[in-house]
Amino acid sequence: MKECKITFLPLKKEILVPAGISVMEALDLAGAAMEAPCGRHGTCGKCLVLCHGYTGGPTATELSKIAAVRLAQGWRLACQTIINGDMAIELPDQGLGQVIKGVLMQSSIKLEIKPAIRKYHLHLKRPTLSDQRADWERLQAELPFDQARVELNILKELPHLLRNNDFKLTAVACKGQVIALEGQDTTSDSYGCAIDIGTTTVVCSLHDLNTGKQLAIASAFNPQRMYGADILSRIDFSLQGDNLGKLQKLIADQINILISEAALKAGILQENIYLLSVVGNTTMLHLFLGLLPRYIAVPPFVGTLYAGMNFKAKELGIQINKAAEVSLLPHVAGYVGADIVAGVLATGAYQSKKTSLLIDVGTNAEIVLAAQGSLYACSAAAGPAFEGANISCGMRAGTGAVDKVWTENGKLHYSVIGECSAQGLCGSGLIDIIANLLQLGLIDSTGRLLTREEAAEVAGPELAERLQENDNGNEFVLAMENDLPKVRLTQGDIRQVQLAKAAILAGIRILTKEMGISIEEIERINLAGSFGNVLNRENARTVGLLPPAISLSKVAYAGNSAHIGAQMNLLRADTGEVVKEIIRKMKYIELSDRVDFTEEFTNAMFFDAEINL
Repeated sequence: MKECKITFLPLKKEILVPAGISVMEALDLAGAAMEAPCGRHGTCGKCLVLCHGYTGGPTATELSKIAAVRLAQGWRLACQTIINGDMAIELPDQGLGQVIKGVLMQSSIKLEIKPAIRKYHLHLKRPTLSDQRADWERLQAELPFDQARVELNILKELPHLLRNNDFKLTAVACKGQVIALEGQDTTSDSYGCAIDIGTTTVVCSLHDLNTGKQLAIASAFNPQRMYGADILSRIDFSLQGDNLGKLQKLIADQINILISEAALKAGILQENIYLLSVVGNTTMLHLFLGLLPRYIAVPPFVGTLYAGMNFKAKELGIQINKAAEVSLLPHVAGYVGADIVAGVLATGAYQSKKTSLLIDVGTNAEIVLAAQGSLYACSAAAGPAFEGANISCGMRAGTGAVDKVWTENGKLHYSVIGECSAQGLCGSGLIDIIANLLQLGLIDSTGRLLTREEAAEVAGPELAERLQENDNGNEFVLAMENDLPKVRLTQGDIRQVQLAKAAILAGIRILTKEMGISIEEIERINLAGSFGNVLNRENARTVGLLPPAISLSKVAYAGNSAHIGAQMNLLRADTGEVVKEIIRKMKYIELSDRVDFTEEFTNAMFFDAEINL
């Protein structure tokens, strides 16, 4: 088989690969993962690479996704380009490792520490002829709890451990069950991690279980993103061959990396980590456990496991103490997962007397309405627009992303992450530019982008010059490079945002119907997740992502509420009982089963405050 030498720039990494594989597959072999929001089908046009020495022509997909001038320069789609000889491949800066700062916000939780993991230093009396109790019974008599069952491996090591340590040892217990024995006094070394497995990012915080103090935090993109930006793409990928095992290993390896980083920062040993508290949406936790997620994707959208359970860390490939446990919070439904349950726990919505709304905006926007001692939840299929997918110049919130847009003296201004030239629009920038164009009158209430001639009458010639027409309709150019449009907003982009915000607003309306209240009666809206926490509240309301009837004074940023809930579960052994009460109170509303959803969705498509009340 012919082999080709591939050089990746700017990594300066060379590898030999078999001819006939795609550039994306070569990237996999080089360990240089690249995002593929559409699951490597070529439909998103995001996996752009600059090919030097490539002799093949563009595919039909590339001709439809890449401008002719860029094709002539050598730009191709990594998932479509087949390697046929030696070549150099230049990777654009995707902002890998640039994680939204809001994800890393320190939590402000204050609670009495009562961890599930407890250590007991014991000094046992030596056996004598008058005290011939067995070693286990001798140890158990000194513990403050009764234990009917014990792991066989603990019994096997107990005789040697006692006699080699002068009958002094430390028993490690999880919720009243001994899970490990250690020589001498190790009670001061007791740690755990709270982990939020998001579709986009993974966050891990390390805590001292004796004090609750957060010692370190680490975060990274979810490596599964190379097989799709959204959960449906990943479910589809998991159904092929041994891909389910591949996805499980990817996330387990990433968690191990984050734990290692956090432990190194804190100066502790990973073997002294005994508990992980893990949250995520239903699909992410299915993939973490290696459970088949196939039936979450098709009606009636049922998963394998919803209940909160504990598993052995070593069974999941997590490299911490060999006896460590992994505690998972429960899910509500296929599209309302443990991350939302954690958010309800963190915000206290389940016990608040105020009518409140929790919104976690993502590919599937999860919404929970709490009032009168009841909880109603739904999942709105917002799509991946806010994460950069299906947007012509969309990208993650990394280096080069326009994250803020504002109007000053009739002129548009914008800021770029990394203070460099603009490469694309991330979610917050996308909302901002549409809100500003609505306010300037360049987008009408139906979402139509005005022509250059119409815009000149409304906003003047300078802004009108930014409007141009392409084969798919009008577009507004935000940033230029070498006299060519670099970052633009197209008519199709606006439609994607309309679809996303309509799904969310329709979900909110239906929940208020179920609760028997008006939107005006909502006293507080908590915006959760990394995207929710960087949204400009006023612009979000302008585009209809938030109900126009809501006062901005009612809108609060909840931080990474899923991660905070994971921390609470880590530090309080009784969280399980509280969560059971949350699940008992919560009623899940399946929007696709509602006869009024289409009408609500259609009305919410408009950028019209009166229609969207």
